[in-house]
Amino acid sequence: MGRLIILAIVGFFAFQYIWGDESGCDKYSSKYSCDYVENIATYDVYYWKNVRSSTPEDEEFIGSTTGLSTCRKMAVNYSKILNEEWNNRSYICMLKKDGKNMEKHRL
Repeated sequence: MGRLIILAIVGFFAFQYIWGDESGCDKYSSKYSCDYVENIATYDVYYWKNVRSSTPEDEEFIGSTTGLSTCRKMAVNYSKILNEEWNNRSYICMLKKDGKNMEKHRL
């Protein structure tokens, strides 16, 4: 019986390591799985107006969303509202988990 419990515990942790949310994703240099980063994670979206001027005061929180592509779309739409030329450096998606900032991403 003791061996069965140990085997179940080892199996659970192996499953979490290989297929769980924190299984890692090289594509985004993330400790979370690619599926989690792309489709499940909640992001705070930040946009830098006139990013070429490198003025930190131009950083602005524009909203929260789920999924990395939705984060990018939110930033692209915001740049259109501002009538700014789109620049991939103009935004950042801050992955949030349990109310904490965890990782920064761009699509």
